[in-house]
Amino acid sequence: MHDFSEPQTESGGMTRWLIIGGIIFGVLSIIFIILSIIYPGFREAVRDFSIILLALFQLIGAIALALVGVGILYAVKAIDTTARTTLIPKLSEISTKVDDLLAKTSSVTDDVKKTSASVSSTVTIISEQIVKPAIQVSSIVAGVKAAANVLGHRVSGNGKPKTKAHKDSSDV
Repeated sequence: MHDFSEPQTESGGMTRWLIIGGIIFGVLSIIFIILSIIYPGFREAVRDFSIILLALFQLIGAIALALVGVGILYAVKAIDTTARTTLIPKLSEISTKVDDLLAKTSSVTDDVKKTSASVSSTVTIISEQIVKPAIQVSSIVAGVKAAANVLGHRVSGNGKPKTKAHKDSSDV
């Protein structure tokens, strides 16, 4: 079987230190109570010592807070300097490149519009000048051919022209 248990840590060592700390706290509390009963001035001395100790820790905390504030101000100034020296020039360089790209794109778009208009006018001219007359000529030739066919059958004496089955697109 697989053993998926967590690696063994020294939890006994932690419990041992907690027990030792509890015993020391209990012993000091008992000593404090006994000394407070035996020596009445002991309480005032402990009170004064506690006030001095508390003021000392408060002074250390205030100094540490001031140092953290100075550190934050220094970091903000460093970030600001870095942004002004590296980021802003890069942004202005990118802005210039984007403006150039937009100008080139605009000129290409204008060229495409001109080419499209030219192609459209060319198609219109070809349609009006070449295709339309070719269709008219083809129509006239087809009409003449049909008339000749009809006249050729009447002259031959049949009276009725032969009808050919037209080829449909489905017959092809």
